[in-house]
Amino acid sequence: MKFTIIFNANAAGGKKLRLINRVISLLQSSHEVELFKTVSETDAKKVFDDLSKRDFDRLVIAGGDGSICFAINEMIEKGLEKKLIAYIPAGTANILQIETGIKKKAEEIYKVLISNHSKKISLAKINDKYFFLMAGVGFDSKIVKSINANVKKYLGKIIFAYKGFMHFLFLKNEKMRVEVNNEIFDADWILCTNSKFYAGPYSITNDTNIFKPSMIAYIFKDLTRLKLLYYIYLILVKGDLSSAKSVIKKNLNEIKINKINYPLLAQVDGENCGYSEQIIIKTTDKFINLLAP
Repeated sequence: MKFTIIFNANAAGGKKLRLINRVISLLQSSHEVELFKTVSETDAKKVFDDLSKRDFDRLVIAGGDGSICFAINEMIEKGLEKKLIAYIPAGTANILQIETGIKKKAEEIYKVLISNHSKKISLAKINDKYFFLMAGVGFDSKIVKSINANVKKYLGKIIFAYKGFMHFLFLKNEKMRVEVNNEIFDADWILCTNSKFYAGPYSITNDTNIFKPSMIAYIFKDLTRLKLLYYIYLILVKGDLSSAKSVIKKNLNEIKINKINYPLLAQVDGENCGYSEQIIIKTTDKFINLLAP
């Protein structure tokens, strides 16, 4: 088999880099491997432009959840979405690794890469961008935007915890108007999830996962520090936000979010998605075939 491996050099350092190199070494011992190392989004786009003209059997992404999200969008744009995609977990939260049960051991990852066992991962969409885990507008998107990529590479979850604590201390809400299922709400934070997990191995819902073509929206109104502490407790202890009476939970196909006073800042699969005047998040009938245990 011919493997194409795209390695996000900004996503991994230390142990993660050693893991990637070990998996590559195992593949090279018995298969044809073409390796592309990228350091920027521009680099990665050039690689995908090139891939659309090449012949390969399996595409392997070595990076984090954001790297996978980027790859999915490029594959769809270049007509490569029917290709088998695989994953070497080398990011910060690695929620895809948790959802699929892929172990962080080179030999186990290698077995998955050469297997014929794949799962369909359902895709959702935020405006014109596809995603597979979650999209947030408000509290968590501000945290994501405030984190430098180079710092994240070396400090990982520590920098997320620090920035999260700082945004908690200096909480500033920016109201947005939400339309979902023929209802209208004013909210401070919206979290739409296609995943069971959030911010790592923390369950946020029992009603969906990335293998289902479904999405849950949590709408947070009148957000306060005390409420945030309660929500953190529910995630860490209960593994589900559904019992929070102050949170509106909706099963949805589409949600529209409009700015009131400030442009809307979004994060998608843990990466900054920039500002918009209006955001539309919806389920789709698209999926990718991911090699998984």
